[in-house]
Amino acid sequence: RAHATMQRSTLVPVAGTIAAAALLAFLRRTRRARTVPCVDDSALLPNRRCVLRRRPGERLEKSDLEVEDGPEVSPAQLRDGEVLVRVETLSVDAFIRTTLDEDAYHGSTDIGAVVPALGVGVVLASRSRHFCPGQRVTGMLGAQTHAVVAEALVARAPALPGLPHDVALAETGLTTGLTAAVGIGCVLPPPRAGEVVAVSAASGAVGTCACQLAARRGAKVIAISRASKEAYLRDTALASAVADHTGGPAALRAALDVAAPDGIDFFFDSVGGDVLDAVLERLRPGGRVVLCGAVSQYDSGSVNRPGAVQGPRSYLKLAERGATMAGFNVMHHARRLPWVALRAAWAAWRGHLRVPRHVDEGIDAFPAALHGLLAGSHCGKRLVRVIPPPGGLA
Repeated sequence: RAHATMQRSTLVPVAGTIAAAALLAFLRRTRRARTVPCVDDSALLPNRRCVLRRRPGERLEKSDLEVEDGPEVSPAQLRDGEVLVRVETLSVDAFIRTTLDEDAYHGSTDIGAVVPALGVGVVLASRSRHFCPGQRVTGMLGAQTHAVVAEALVARAPALPGLPHDVALAETGLTTGLTAAVGIGCVLPPPRAGEVVAVSAASGAVGTCACQLAARRGAKVIAISRASKEAYLRDTALASAVADHTGGPAALRAALDVAAPDGIDFFFDSVGGDVLDAVLERLRPGGRVVLCGAVSQYDSGSVNRPGAVQGPRSYLKLAERGATMAGFNVMHHARRLPWVALRAAWAAWRGHLRVPRHVDEGIDAFPAALHGLLAGSHCGKRLVRVIPPPGGLA
């Protein structure tokens, strides 16, 4: 019996490795158009784009951004190592807001420049030996309908049977599924079965993924979000309880006391401010806190001003309880990302990691979509569909 048990324990990881290798080989394929897009070198393509009109004040206003008809683009403009991409879908992410300030960690957007955004699109023309027309790519395309980008800024988008092309921005997206997977599994010792895990901004794309990943490990997940989203958080994010933060710090503390009367073992935080303090006060001995972001600070612009960020007032709880707090940027773990991406793709394909889409139609919807994201008016992944995928592309 012991021998049979040992055989099973050996075969399971081997079988998983074989399956993962097969999936990786499949993902390396790139779906091509049945009819490869044909764009004449002399063709002039219209480019509608979203640009920064002025620096946001205390809060981002939709009028801070402007959608305009930019200069036409042409394959003839390409230099060596560049590709011309028809943008299909754009990812609306919180980090974009931080780039609109004059001094920004992620790089500052100039007045009149295209607002940065990750996206998925199809190569129309190429002067890169790595890409050819008809291939779908993902990367920093910018909020526009057509993008001329350096080959280093894009990669081939994964082709997953039965899943939409925008999986490259959601479950396997750098700022969504991969960020959640790194934060849950790579920064500090990950959640264990039976532990209590709290996740802030839980109804957003990263939070939804983080909740699911922790729940799949056997943890009890407390989603910190709005009470109005409780059905979504329980059914989709797999949360065991919901702590409403909209009533202020005292109400959140009371809600956490009910949801986690014995304290919290692991906290995945994307909010900061009062939410972070409330959880720090309820950490169990040996607790872990992973800092993914601080969206409560983003829209005020304080995140890029020295001394303006609201730091944790309850940080001494870390010392009192032998707890650990660590921050991360997903690119700090670049060497792990291929394996993290593979596991995320495998989970998405099996239905174990899923992020509902909130889709706004057309590039003109981008300012409102970003404004809505910061207001927390959606659940799941917020996307802007710029150009619907043609029938020849999956």
